[in-house]
Amino acid sequence: MRIGTTATLAALLMAGLTPLPLTTPASAAPAKHYDDFNGDGYRDLVVGAPDATISGRAEAGAVVVLYGTASGPGTSKKQLISQATSGVEGAAESYDRFGQSVASADLDADGYADLLIAAPYEDVTDAKNRGSVTVLWGSAQGLRSSAILPTPGPSYGSGGCIFGVGLAAINPKASPSAARVSVAGWCATRRLTGPFTRTGKPADNVLEMNTPSADDTVLGDLNGDGWADDVDITVGLSDHPDGAVYINPNSSSHESLPTDGDNATVGDLNGDGYGDLVIGDPSDTEIDGTPRPGTGHKGGQIAVWLGNPSGIDRTGTPILIHQDTPGVPGAAEAYDSFGSDVSVADVNGDGYGDIAVGVPGETLGSARHAGSVILIPGGASGPTGAGSRAVTQNTTGVPGTAEREDHFGATVRLTDLTKNGRPELVVGAPGENAPGDSDDSGGIWVLKGTTTGPTTTGSYNVMAPEVGLSGRYVNWSSTQSS
Repeated sequence: MRIGTTATLAALLMAGLTPLPLTTPASAAPAKHYDDFNGDGYRDLVVGAPDATISGRAEAGAVVVLYGTASGPGTSKKQLISQATSGVEGAAESYDRFGQSVASADLDADGYADLLIAAPYEDVTDAKNRGSVTVLWGSAQGLRSSAILPTPGPSYGSGGCIFGVGLAAINPKASPSAARVSVAGWCATRRLTGPFTRTGKPADNVLEMNTPSADDTVLGDLNGDGWADDVDITVGLSDHPDGAVYINPNSSSHESLPTDGDNATVGDLNGDGYGDLVIGDPSDTEIDGTPRPGTGHKGGQIAVWLGNPSGIDRTGTPILIHQDTPGVPGAAEAYDSFGSDVSVADVNGDGYGDIAVGVPGETLGSARHAGSVILIPGGASGPTGAGSRAVTQNTTGVPGTAEREDHFGATVRLTDLTKNGRPELVVGAPGENAPGDSDDSGGIWVLKGTTTGPTTTGSYNVMAPEVGLSGRYVNWSSTQSS
């Protein structure tokens, strides 16, 4: 186990980022966990606050790293990182939105996970709003030093590419040292393959043009070959108002799936060893009584495409689940936003991945858009909706009370943060203590994992002021990609 002393880590967290050598480190076994930044065996939690005011600059943005412990992540070991932090490349500028998307993997194969942070509205030397991605290097003392990953040069467009609206990273099983990074942008998607040098230079760098206007990107193994498949989701189009979903768009066949969506994740839901694609499609099928095109459902839905040795069958039929599906709590209502975020992990050890679905627009009693999270079990044939359960701030044991515009469930993540083999459920509520209240806005809730799934017993929340974020419209809730 590689870990610095508590005193050393505490000193790091109080100060800026300590520089590391710029040379590529000697090759070691890549990090066991893609989100263990200090190598202590505990996964760490990253939460973005792109709306945060930094050094008086509105929406400059920041991220908070909560280091994992046996009792879960909290405020005892944390790092607040912005472009005003010593050692971080760039400068905190208004509306850069540093932290809008975050991801992690061991980019340099040194045994420590590294953190990727996008600032999609960053101005670069040749263009306004080109966007940038910063990598913070992991070490025994936590995250130290930084570099900027390459983005398209001045020959590509005149600006406004907004690179970094979506971000994904993975260490493929077939070659863990060849980390993959995917950066979504509104004019193209950037694919980078490691190992990376400490200056941020990848072994390979490709600009993917087949899916322009990508709004999100996902990496996962859909056919069991040990390599990462690419999933890109575009911004709304006339025929796909909720975003077209493409699988491996750089291949000879890059047609979109016949389902829309604006976010996705990959996990094995039926225990067959192949990654399954879960697409969140939170938009309604009509607006103020006017039908709109697309493939959604009233109040939102998720679409599940099961993986197989050939990958996703584009001609097949997905499993569609929404709040009109038997077994799913609640009812399909306009503006529920069912599917605003999705995450997959096996929460009870039965060998089937389970889905956490954010429903941040759910109205509870008189609390409009208070929000909820629904846990949907996997099974041998995939998820059916049977056995699903909902969690809200009115659920016994969950801190707080469901209030108007909390948007509990805007972000969700299932991950084992206590090293007991049972994933915790992390929920973001960016509207908690919203403007007009006396406190700053935004927080996360952690439900501890057990043999039967996440429990509300012992659940806790961490609010924006507890991690050093201040000012209105903080909206601290964007958890890293799962």
